[in-house]
Amino acid sequence: MNRRVVRLFSVGALLTGLLSACVPAPLRAQPNAQVQVQTALTPAPVQAVTGEGGLYRSPGPSALQLRTDRPAFVTAVLVPQSGGAQVFPVGAVAADTSVAVTLPGTRGFTQVFTVTSLQPLNLGAAAGARSLDEVARVVQQAAAPLPTGSYTVATTVYRVVSFGSVAVNASPSGSEVRVDGRRVGNTPLTLRDVPEGRVTVEVSRDGYDSVSQSVTVRPDATTQVSASLNRETGGLRVDSDVPARVLIEGQGAGGTPLRVRVRPGVINVNVVPLDPAARTETLLVRVNAHEDTSIVCRAAPEFTCSVR
Repeated sequence: MNRRVVRLFSVGALLTGLLSACVPAPLRAQPNAQVQVQTALTPAPVQAVTGEGGLYRSPGPSALQLRTDRPAFVTAVLVPQSGGAQVFPVGAVAADTSVAVTLPGTRGFTQVFTVTSLQPLNLGAAAGARSLDEVARVVQQAAAPLPTGSYTVATTVYRVVSFGSVAVNASPSGSEVRVDGRRVGNTPLTLRDVPEGRVTVEVSRDGYDSVSQSVTVRPDATTQVSASLNRETGGLRVDSDVPARVLIEGQGAGGTPLRVRVRPGVINVNVVPLDPAARTETLLVRVNAHEDTSIVCRAAPEFTCSVR
């Protein structure tokens, strides 16, 4: 099987990596913090066919669940892809107690910064902020009077997108299907929960050349993918300094010089000189997929052939 896998970074995964790397220091988990906080979104995200995590249908997750390891004060700051930041003062929370923060509907990439401190912090000035730097300045100024290690931040990211379906059919049936490099099943196959946008669908089967297509998935629609796989082949070249006929597995293939495609494996090749006085050469030749195998024949001192 010749697999030419094309892996594409999804937009969401790329954005997550880039934005996480660019988060200002005041909005990151603080070193040597004396308080810790854990967060999780509810409900769970969609199990996307592409394997990308943190994806939700509109309007997005309903709540942020948080839990601190000691009594603390919590404020959640939501930064959507478009529009200003929203501030949710949670207030005092008891240790090891689950608290739910209701989240508004959003579109696209969203970050939630859960600021947890041992003393109350007023982060109201972050409301309406259009950048992470603005939010970070508010947090930094509010936390400046606190002793070192008195606050920390947990970052939660998700993306609200639309989903479509992809129906894959192939000849031969039963071929393996991968979406963005991730195995998802065998044909015929209908894939649901595929994020809108471009994805790469690869269809493969042992002994066949794989087929890879880039398709656009549209919201609430089914994209059809059809693939016809061709048998893997290797190249066979036969050259002779005297005219000769070539038989492959007992079947006439033509005269020298000969260039043909054959199935991989060990094959029987007969090279028959047109001169009746010269002997026929019979060879067992191994042909590898996607490689050329050469047979070279010479008449002197007697007709012989060799594989190169």
